Amino acid sequence: MNQTSAATRVGPVYFQPLDDELAPVARYLRGHLLNAGCGTRDVAAFFRASGVTRVTRYDIASDDPDVILGPLEATPFESATFDAVLCNAVLEHVTSAEDSIRELARVVKPGGYVVVAVPFLQPFHAAPTDYRRYTADGLADLGSRAGLEVVSVLPVHTIAQTIGWILWAWAEEKGGRLRRRAVWLLVSLATRRWHRTDASGVASANTFQAVFQRPPEGQALTDAWRRRPVSPACARVPTMLLPDELRLLHYLADSYFTGADGACIVDAGCFLGGSTVALAEGLRMSLRRRGLPERPLIHSFDRFEVEEWTVPTFFPAGTPPGASFRAAFDANVAPYAPLVVVHDGDVIDAEWHDGPIEILFVDVAKHWTVCDRVTWTFFPHLIPGRSLVVQQDYLYHHWVAWLHVTMEFYADYFEYVCDTRRNSVVFRHTRAIPPDVLREHTVESLTTEEKIALMDRAAARFAGEQRDMLVSAKRHFLGQLAEAS
Repeated sequence: MNQTSAATRVGPVYFQPLDDELAPVARYLRGHLLNAGCGTRDVAAFFRASGVTRVTRYDIASDDPDVILGPLEATPFESATFDAVLCNAVLEHVTSAEDSIRELARVVKPGGYVVVAVPFLQPFHAAPTDYRRYTADGLADLGSRAGLEVVSVLPVHTIAQTIGWILWAWAEEKGGRLRRRAVWLLVSLATRRWHRTDASGVASANTFQAVFQRPPEGQALTDAWRRRPVSPACARVPTMLLPDELRLLHYLADSYFTGADGACIVDAGCFLGGSTVALAEGLRMSLRRRGLPERPLIHSFDRFEVEEWTVPTFFPAGTPPGASFRAAFDANVAPYAPLVVVHDGDVIDAEWHDGPIEILFVDVAKHWTVCDRVTWTFFPHLIPGRSLVVQQDYLYHHWVAWLHVTMEFYADYFEYVCDTRRNSVVFRHTRAIPPDVLREHTVESLTTEEKIALMDRAAARFAGEQRDMLVSAKRHFLGQLAEAS
């Protein structure tokens, strides 16, 4: 009999055959399948019958020469290798479920599915350890934080398996020949009779089986950041950023940024450190979760000079324009100093020699000449298919329409990802900008007619109040150009 079609047993507790357990999710498992934490049961025949063309088996330990060995937290596979991933009853046993599911999300192809089953109501069962349990909400959040979209979360098994296993674990702990025999008989009869999944038993589920999808190309960021509370560390720093912007930056550094191949984060326009702290707090969480040492991965740029309009809101009355506030910035970000490289000076004069940029936060482009310089300096170092550009002023009242011009001019190389309703808009860099397309003076090099066409195209991508902001920004920019001519 095929191993997947035979009922499985833990002591006297009978569980449904693996093919019955996996039948509701079999349609998501296709092509080249990674069986992550494969154990001793060979599911190849079952999944080939369901449309899987190839199975790679992976586990922490095995005597089977066909099994690739290694930890789930750091697999040896290239990114986007597999069409689908199965991880059945494994995440409760690994040291870091967060790192493990990030690996599963990394190795599956865009558009591919990750199927994960973990217990909710089960006794302790070490293999060789047993660390955690998940509710349906907890399992969904685990996948979302790894950048996966939740397709469904389904209960597995019945209340008979739940109560039966708990009773058997109790009998084994308490001991006593009569007690063990009585429980064995009761549990064996009950679980033999009832072992098919009860789809209505969500609150009392023995196990949850989640189906996640890695977003297709162009949809690499979920909305999980909107549900994240603002870090208390961010609340202590004076900032012009909205709470949603702080949430977004914190999430990107924590749950999106990988730092692969020497990539870093550019914080262009850090002011008193609000954006820096949001990024650094998220980055520190990510590094600690992955067991990685802290190192300076955030590059913060600012002139650190007081402007008249910021007094007395951000600086004491009487502070002279042009005074340095670098000391205040340093004090605000001091707890995160090992993570930050500070670039003190005008970004117009900045050069970049620090490798690929995975996240580019732009809050310094308050004039089209500065915008052009930021584009020319940093865009060539973005990672196609991965990097995100956060244009902080894109949806700011009636200002900075040169951002609209810039992103529309390079629209063939970026795509919209999300926005914070006001202010920040996130763009994903889809492919490299050819050297003959990238311009050192992008906005300045365009005619007024070309700028108008690009601004109109940008406004057409939005609706309601957001579209009105872009139309107002267009009028304002045209007025500025007329005054400058």
